[in-house]
Parts: sequence; structure tokens; C-alpha cells
Amino acid sequence: MSFRKNDRASIFGALRPDEGQTVSRAVVATYSLDLIAMLGLVLALGGGAEHEFENSPLGLVQAFDRLRGKLQVIHQLGRIVAPRAHRGVLPLLDTMVSAIATDERAQSWHPKIVLIRYEGDVVQWRFWIGSRNLTGSSDLDAGLLLVSSQERSARAVPDIANLARDLLREAKLTTEELKELGTVRWVAPPGVRVRSLLWRRPGETRRFVGAPLLGRGERASAVSPFIDSTGLAEVLKAGCAKVTLLTTDMAAADCSPVDGFAFRTASAPEPEIEVSVEQQIDDKVGEFIEQPPAGVHAKLLAVTKGERTALMLGSANFTKRGLIGPNAEAVAILDLKNPALTETLHEFVHSGFEFRSVETNEDFAEQERARKQLDAQISMFFDCDLTLVYDQDGLLLSIGKGADGVLENARFEASPFLQPDLWVDLSSGVRTVRLLKSLVTLSEQTSLVTFRASSITDPIIQRSWVLSLPVHGMDDERRDRALLARYVGASRFRAWLRSLLDGVDGTAGQRWSEARRDSEPGGALRLSEMFTLETMLSAWARDPRAFESRIAGMMAMLEAFREAFRALPDAQERRAALDDLNEVQPFLQAVHGAVHGVA
Repeated sequence: MSFRKNDRASIFGALRPDEGQTVSRAVVATYSLDLIAMLGLVLALGGGAEHEFENSPLGLVQAFDRLRGKLQVIHQLGRIVAPRAHRGVLPLLDTMVSAIATDERAQSWHPKIVLIRYEGDVVQWRFWIGSRNLTGSSDLDAGLLLVSSQERSARAVPDIANLARDLLREAKLTTEELKELGTVRWVAPPGVRVRSLLWRRPGETRRFVGAPLLGRGERASAVSPFIDSTGLAEVLKAGCAKVTLLTTDMAAADCSPVDGFAFRTASAPEPEIEVSVEQQIDDKVGEFIEQPPAGVHAKLLAVTKGERTALMLGSANFTKRGLIGPNAEAVAILDLKNPALTETLHEFVHSGFEFRSVETNEDFAEQERARKQLDAQISMFFDCDLTLVYDQDGLLLSIGKGADGVLENARFEASPFLQPDLWVDLSSGVRTVRLLKSLVTLSEQTSLVTFRASSITDPIIQRSWVLSLPVHGMDDERRDRALLARYVGASRFRAWLRSLLDGVDGTAGQRWSEARRDSEPGGALRLSEMFTLETMLSAWARDPRAFESRIAGMMAMLEAFREAFRALPDAQERRAALDDLNEVQPFLQAVHGAVHGVA
């Protein structure tokens, strides 16, 4: 553990279940959200320790099935990044996201938290707090991971249970989960002790630097990409009269000079940059030939005296909204007893460029003003009630009262999530808009809709986002099965059956993001070889309870597969797929009846 630029750790890797563990509850708090990154999290949390299934098409199916109803990602309303690819499978996530509706002109939902419960030989919890959003950003972020443990060195951190009960109340953890969380003891990284956790809900006021972090500090270093004069005055209360601050050129130019601060600068962050599938799967640079400059997105404040250092780490920028309120934020106050670790933090801050004031680019400043004006219109648009209705004629978007003024002052458009190029104007005075004009099959239904807003005075200034809206006429559970059946398809049907029976992934070597490959003749086991009494007894003997659960799941999926196969355009493929289904369904029904005592 260090703060060197090249010493990075994967959050997904740190959260992946150990061998024998499965996730029973997972809550994520983020400001902005990329659905591809969230799908990567699903693969990491739901994949278990079986490397063979990792990132394969059937691995995705397995991971989603394991996390169905267990993962919740809480984000700021309007901050889901609009993806440009892989939309066909992303609707699986629409029941796992919940938005916090705040007027961003005044306050934001801004904490970055992960809280996960794992079941295995012993129950384990993991808690992460930091500055990283659940997006594809390559910005420099910082966070802390705590793991529950029965070791003698483990310490109680009661603030975690209180934070879960208050800040994460939308997750609705059960009384039993909160009680269990309150008895847990935690292990921190070597040389790190948790003094306290601080947080606030949207609209609340609470000072995070109400008292010195460390009295009579000899040295202080800080990192924050966004600052203002009130926030910097709070930083000076941390216990040191001189602070070296790493920020961006724009932020420094807006505030400097400020007594007590030496400004150093680095690249501006891009926290909502779209993630590439290659980055999620391979942890590589993806389509970039060279890694783009990493902006600074961490929020850190360290005060050192001798060999002691107090560190504040979390989501709060050094602004009034961040350090005092009313933004929802979360930070950890830590005591560091590792001088080498502390030195890497101070070195990191001093590695920035010395700030030199430059003249403001008026064209750029005008664009920023136009962006802020557009964001204000978007915030007012979020106050309007929006709902979706699937009916015999397609998909209808209903717009509540109060939208006329907003729709007159900016251009708003909407498109069905699975048809991102089909934009429909949202005109003032119109209460209902038909987004799709033909019956939408169950496997293509979703609560997700893409929106786009453009400035009337400068159409180049625009922003796109995705909303998960209340929807009428959609059965979530049946939709999930239909979507998975379509994704598996006829070519992977036998491989899917085998993966559930004996744990062999017939799609190993493929990636979930790749186009479906045609089955090779003779490449899969014949159904008569797969479904024998010997294979059934063997699978049941390995883990009776798990086998019975898998059979029940297979039975629930069969009708979804039948609907998907009937819709296949190729007659020969359709006939062969239905023949496979008709061959296996009676056998599975007999097995299901036997294990569940159904006559």
C-alpha cells in the first residue's frame, strides 16, 4: 500500500469472493455510474472463484443469477452514463439501480461506498470508502478497504453499522444484517487505524474538519480537484498553518492566492468517461495505444507531526458543499503509523506542477457558462414526473406537469434504450410521447431510457444520460428470464444445460461481449449423453441442495427458451432448437418432480 502513481490496486479484485464464498448482500454508493463498469462488478462479485467461467457468456449468466436481488447501486439521479455498445444485455441491471433525486444546483448525492456480505465457512463483510465512482475513469483515486476478521488484531468500527443504517438507508438492510454488522471486528491495512467515519445525508450540514486532525502539525498535504474559499478555510482548521494542495489549473486559478496554501496542479479528472469492455475484462488500456493522462480525482487531507499522521480520505471535495454541506458525502479519519506510507503521500502531492496564473480563455469560460445553464435546465427537468408504459402499440413516455417551461429553454430528446439512434423530440405542451410504435417483445423491455439535452443558443453544448423510470406493463422476473434466454440463444443452449449440471463452461475462451459463435457440429455433448441417470445422481451427490436449486432454475427458464426459439428467423435453426427443448423438457420435469416430491 502506497500513494505512488504506479502503485494501483483493483477495487474489483479486492471485492471478488474468495474460494468457497458467495455474495449474499452488496450495496454500492456512487455519484456517477457506467453500466458497463457495473456489469464488470457483477462479473467480479457473482463469478466466484471458478476461473473457467470468468468473463465468458455463460459466466455472465451465472454471475447475474447469483446476484439477482442481492446487489443495489445507489447513484445520483441523471448520472448514468449513456453507453454506446452492448446495450442488449445491460437491461438486466435496471432492477439493481436506484437513483437519489436531489437538485444538483444546491446539493448532490456524492458518497463512494461499497458494503458487501459474503457467506462461506464463516460470514465475512468488506467495507470500502474512497473517491472512485463506478465508471470507467482512469483518474487517480484513493480508497480504504476494511475486512471483517476474527483475528486478535481486528478492531471494532461501530461507525460502519451506523453509516449503513443512516447514509445507506435506501438499501434497506435487514434488522438481522445491521445487528450482525454491529458486532463485526475489522482489519485495516498495516499501519492504518480507523479513528472514525463521518457522513451526511443530502441536505444536511455537518463539518468534517470541526476540530484539528492533529494539533500543531508540522506538514500538511491535500488533494482535491474542486475547491472554493470556504472549503480551503475549513482545511486550515485541520491543524497545520501551511498546506500544499494538489488540484487543477482551473480550480487554482479561481481561488489563488490563498494565505497558507501552496498550489500545485495536475490534469483535470474525467470521472464520467465511458468505460471500454477491454479495460473491464483485461484491466488493460483498451482501445488506447497509449494510456491517456490520468486526472486527479482523489480527496485527501494529511497532517503530519513527527512520525504521526492523521489522514482524511473519502468523497468530499474541499468546497463548502463538500466539507460542510449540504452534499451527501462520506469520509474516513485515519491514523497512520507508517512513516514510509506517509512519505509517499506527501511526495505524490509535491509531484504536481507548481501553479502559475494564466489568463482566462474567454471562449472556454463562455462554454462553461453555457454548460452550467444547460445543467440548470436539466435539473429542473428532473422535477417532472416521467413514467413508461408498454402496450400493444409499443412504448409510451408520459411527462408530468411543470415541464413546459423547461422544454422551451433547452432542446430535450429521448430514445429507447435498445435503439439509441431513434431520437424523439420532447416538445412543450406534449404530455405523452410514443418512443416505439410496435409491440415490444418481453426480452427487449426495460425501464431504462436515454435522454439528451442541447443548448438552444449553442447546440454543441449537450449532455446525454440514462434514467431508470417507473414502468407499467413489465414483469421484471419474466423479462429477466426472457432476456437471458435470448442472450444464451439456440447455439449456447446445450452449453448452458451442461454448465448447470456439471459445472463445465462450454463457452470458455469466449467473452461475454463477443458476438455469438455458431455451434460446431459434434462440438457439444448430445442431450442423450448429458441427461442420464448416472449424470443426474452424480450431480445430485456432489451437492444435493445446490442441484435441486439448479433444476428448479432450469425449469423456470424453459418457457423463456421456448419463446426465444419460436422467434428465431431461420426455420432450420428454429426447428432444431425446439427439438432440443422438447427432448430435454420431459426429462427435467421428471427429475424436478422426483427431487421435490411432485407427482
